Amino acid sequence: MTNVPMTLPDLVLATHKTPFFHSSTFVELEDGRILHAAGSRFTTSDDGGITWSDISERHDVNGNRVGGGGSSLVKLDGRGIGLAAMAPMDDDDPWTRCVVFWRSPDGGETWEAPVRVSPVNIKTHMYQDVALRTSSGRIILPVYTSIGQRTPPNDMESPVSGKLVHNQWVSTAGHFFDPGYSMVYVLYSDDDGRTWQRNSDGELNIIFDWNATYSYVNEPTVTEVQPGILLMMMRTGVGRIYQAWSHDNGETWTRPYPTSLASSTAPCQIRTLPTGHLLAVWNQENEAEVKMGFNRTRLSAAISRNGGSVWEFFQNVQSLHEKTRVEPGPIAPLRPAEQHYRPGRPAPEREAEYIESADTHARWSYPSVFVMKDRVIIAHTYTLYKSHPTDARLITEGGKGTAWNQKMKVLPLNWFYGGKNPSDNPILRVQPGSYDIAVP
Repeated sequence: MTNVPMTLPDLVLATHKTPFFHSSTFVELEDGRILHAAGSRFTTSDDGGITWSDISERHDVNGNRVGGGGSSLVKLDGRGIGLAAMAPMDDDDPWTRCVVFWRSPDGGETWEAPVRVSPVNIKTHMYQDVALRTSSGRIILPVYTSIGQRTPPNDMESPVSGKLVHNQWVSTAGHFFDPGYSMVYVLYSDDDGRTWQRNSDGELNIIFDWNATYSYVNEPTVTEVQPGILLMMMRTGVGRIYQAWSHDNGETWTRPYPTSLASSTAPCQIRTLPTGHLLAVWNQENEAEVKMGFNRTRLSAAISRNGGSVWEFFQNVQSLHEKTRVEPGPIAPLRPAEQHYRPGRPAPEREAEYIESADTHARWSYPSVFVMKDRVIIAHTYTLYKSHPTDARLITEGGKGTAWNQKMKVLPLNWFYGGKNPSDNPILRVQPGSYDIAVP
């Protein structure tokens, strides 16, 4: 059995090549159909994701298009659904974002005008497909804010990273050298998205040493593990997915601390399956792989049957690598070894043992994950670089500027258990009080 380009491909129910990049989000309508949104584009499926309708747009009562960057659909009461997305706060600066929320009372046929969700004068960003409606009916929307300078197009200070593929340079960057700083906070609504509050205990970030060393977190995702007990996972730049817990339905959170999941600087998704087990989908790379430039070249899935402590059934959703599980390295800033400054700057010192050429290179990341009773849909970005047979250039399959840049896979539930029927592991029983987690 091979795990390249994915594990157990014969179990896949359907694979679609789509133009939605990293903007997909899904919700199941009252009649069983799936509504899919990507920015301001919508499609539907009435057969569990096997086939999809043509792309259309939806407009609110003011005639404006519904949707935007970081779109997240969520089920409301009755036939109602909601959609959160980012919108510019300032027309002259598209990076100054706020979050807005549209409501539809009839499954997405008609839409009310949006309400603003994030506070005034706080630029707020959102990873796509992260809205959660908990068992109490509360809508949870994990978001993040950033401070500091952005890297301008002609920046001479920040290095770029890459590697040689067929002796030709390809970028492997993924915000490794951003000068800004980001922190997570949570917005929530108890009236189906009409009004919103934010968590009461401030922004989340990583503290290595009290009042001394901090690191950023961003692009959070959240799931409900037990009624009122929520688990958040976050992107970092220190080689791990980090987590935080809420024991009061999202009002307060523990400080972020590491999971055992190795990760490049890329976001993950966390979901609760119908079995009650947790599913994580993320870019799994360890320290050595990232240093060699293999950033976002393995999109993984893993299952936790004890609430997020032990992870099992590591699978490759899409991968250049045979391994399905890699051990994380030290918790420290993680960057590719091959770095280049712009012309006119001296070349930096580099770790030679990690600099090597490759015969192939790819990037897939930013998963969207939709869970149904018997299947899971995973959509992710897709770019594969190939050498042109006669010209000194690389051919891009998928990626920006091509007819498609995303893969959407429909996977049966047993795929995530290595092809076996889902069941509990009696050795991994969740003990009472096990979610009373102390902050390290």
